[in-house]
Amino acid sequence: MTNAKQFDSSDFEEEWMKQFFDDPFALYDETLPIDLYETSTEYIIETELSNFTPCSLRITFSGYDFKLAVISDEQDYEKTMMLPFFLNDKQIETECQNQILSVKISKQANKDETSVSFHIPFHE
Repeated sequence: MTNAKQFDSSDFEEEWMKQFFDDPFALYDETLPIDLYETSTEYIIETELSNFTPCSLRITFSGYDFKLAVISDEQDYEKTMMLPFFLNDKQIETECQNQILSVKISKQANKDETSVSFHIPFHE
């Protein structure tokens, strides 16, 4: 008989949300600030890029990790966030307008489970 505990995503999400609301600045970074919003149908990640002169953006979704790399002439910036939901089975849309990157992640799961990476040339 084993006492192996199974991973329960609802426990993880509940703990993650509790931690987020206890410390709302846990994800805040003045260099590359990232905001996470939730609607009834999707999660929205937004990043303001006005502090940069980016040449391109690289966005990677793998498991529970969201990684954003901003490639510029001066310096490259990278930020990784662990999210309370699995990314590889979600429909994801990206958009960059007025120096704000918006990533919309559907709450509905798809059948495909693969890592996804985007490389977006940046033109203002």
